[in-house]
Amino acid sequence: RENMKYCLLLLFLFATTAPLRAAALVEGRIYLKNGSVVECTGDDRLQLPQKSGKLKIFRDAFRKTKTKDVLPAGDIDSVICWHAKTPEHVRKLVWASDPGWMWVYVETPHIRACIYSKKGYCVDTNGGMLVRQRSGWFSSSRVAYFLQKHDESEFQNIGSTYRRSKDVFRERIARYIDDDPELAERIRRSNAYRDKTILMLRDYDPTKY
Repeated sequence: RENMKYCLLLLFLFATTAPLRAAALVEGRIYLKNGSVVECTGDDRLQLPQKSGKLKIFRDAFRKTKTKDVLPAGDIDSVICWHAKTPEHVRKLVWASDPGWMWVYVETPHIRACIYSKKGYCVDTNGGMLVRQRSGWFSSSRVAYFLQKHDESEFQNIGSTYRRSKDVFRERIARYIDDDPELAERIRRSNAYRDKTILMLRDYDPTKY
């Protein structure tokens, strides 16, 4: 069980028994679409949002003087966050009308791959992002990968975050990046777990052709 606490991806937690040191209240910066930045550091915290919910900010989060601000998800460009004990490990969240709040797992100048978790996220003290699940090992909570090219506004759902890639999962990715035929073919031939397949998108570069 101890090893599970350090898993950075697809950690299937008991929702009611998540590691106590993992936090849903984190430090961070909120980048708004109007160009302004909201800081949440020191005694302030932001609550990692779920689904398409609003973002909550708690000022003086650990004092009797605590206050709460709420920002609509549609006003936010992105959220950069970290556990207060490991500020060197920074995570990024973005929001889309479909499906909602997503953790940015891979991002390059050409593409980004995100993970949507219906039950939300928390951050471990070691900086790892933990995906929440419903109570029980075999959960029906939705956790899925979404891709977005840099010149597109919509996200493409390519499937759930399951253990082993299947041909249909790899084919969805390959079709989406068919403007980089070399990488598309490498992905079709791969036999890695899904998270490793997604990491191959770091090499995606349509400008080579």
